[in-house]
Amino acid sequence: MLFFLPVILLISGCKKFLTSDSQDLQYADTYTKLDELLVGSGYEQHPAQDGAYDDMFSTYETQMYFPWLNVMDDDITEFVSGFDYNSYGRDTREEVFGFYTWQSNPFVSSSYVPGTDDMWPKVYTAINAVNIIAEKATQLNDNPTQLRRIRGEALFLRAGYYFDMVNLYAGAYNKATAATDMGVPLKITDFVEDRFFSRSTIDSVYRQIVADLAEAETDLTGVTQKNIYHADINAVNLLQSRVFLYMQDWSDASTAADKVIARKGTLYNLAGYQHQTSFLSSASPEAIFTQGGNAMIYNMLEGATVSFCPSPELMNLYTSTDLRKNAFFELDEVGKYRYIKVYRSVAANILPTETYSDNFFLRTAEAYLNKAEAAAMMGNTVAANQAINTLRQARFLAKDFQPVSYSGGQLVDFIRDERRRELCFEGDRWFDLKRYAVNTQYPFSESIVHTYSKTDENVAPYIAATLTLAPNDPAYLIPIPAPAITFNQGALKQNPTRPNRQF
Repeated sequence: MLFFLPVILLISGCKKFLTSDSQDLQYADTYTKLDELLVGSGYEQHPAQDGAYDDMFSTYETQMYFPWLNVMDDDITEFVSGFDYNSYGRDTREEVFGFYTWQSNPFVSSSYVPGTDDMWPKVYTAINAVNIIAEKATQLNDNPTQLRRIRGEALFLRAGYYFDMVNLYAGAYNKATAATDMGVPLKITDFVEDRFFSRSTIDSVYRQIVADLAEAETDLTGVTQKNIYHADINAVNLLQSRVFLYMQDWSDASTAADKVIARKGTLYNLAGYQHQTSFLSSASPEAIFTQGGNAMIYNMLEGATVSFCPSPELMNLYTSTDLRKNAFFELDEVGKYRYIKVYRSVAANILPTETYSDNFFLRTAEAYLNKAEAAAMMGNTVAANQAINTLRQARFLAKDFQPVSYSGGQLVDFIRDERRRELCFEGDRWFDLKRYAVNTQYPFSESIVHTYSKTDENVAPYIAATLTLAPNDPAYLIPIPAPAITFNQGALKQNPTRPNRQF
């Protein structure tokens, strides 16, 4: 038996899976049809951000994957300067209220109306699709080369989905306890299993991710990437590097990063950045792969007086000569810095026709960061400084660039700050904070403070709550959906109870 009721309705049998159109598995008897299924049901969709605000709001609600991932950490804070929210009359905090304030049920509105976790069934539906696609690719024979590519992409996607799920619904990979810590249910078969599912260990999930990426690397070697929305060998190696980094397997993390750098080492030199253009784009020399939507465009909406903005702590990490500050953020007409890694401006009539994800955009800069961190952890200070200086050289004007030379804990701290500066609002910081806390050599943890203000027509905005997320707080884990637990009759165990933070 499967373990989440919404999906059982879709996949009670292989013949009932996606029966409505040409992507139906019943008719996926050629590689072209299987490729259509991969694009339509395996990959996260990437809806354009070129519509009106109401269209974007509808997309936010129905098509985003993990739109709340970037609002839980210390890189973000609220921006409240008045009652008049914006010209659209919305408080952009509302959609992610429960996550920003770390509520016991994060899927809750600001008036505490409970919602449902639509991510769990959505992701496991995609996992089921790639399970079937990967197996189907071994059964067909009309074009072995293309079928090998399709299988490689499907296994990459499965690895990526499980990586996100285990890092959201479970703890960080702790080398001392990963073999017994609860992860997420692991299903890799292409058929319906008549059993109740329990939570596989974190180590088991990671081992499956590593195995999937190893096979994907073999399948995608020598394959020409179709476009930025299809995974290739560089995407596989970069995700490998990240996974090994989280596992504190520094040698393999470094090796995988080196593969990316050797083939695609060019960085976006921000000395040539043009104002009102997207830093994250398919035209970027460092772009490798992306999938999914971009909620940060909405969360820091242009002109919104009740919204989000980058935290002062994050902004203070950029020096005055760091070109990233103005390539990643823009001061809008109401006085807040807003996210512009994907540039969207109604005022300037610039609406992007392509979407680049705010939590799944793989790019070369991360390879240098992963290389630097792995080298530093192995005591190779020369390689670590070299990698971080290569990245930074592309982020300053030539006259302003000053190479760094650190060692030991100071080097690790600098690399972590550089990672924060570079990858802000790309889905990394929340996961990084979790893994830093269990690092065996240089552990780091901190308390995060978020304020939440109320607005009213008759009074000035006021802070209604100041909330603190302490290290090891149960709110670092997203709750397992109650329907999944009920359906599995207790075999699927819940995470520790999150504190009640109602106000």
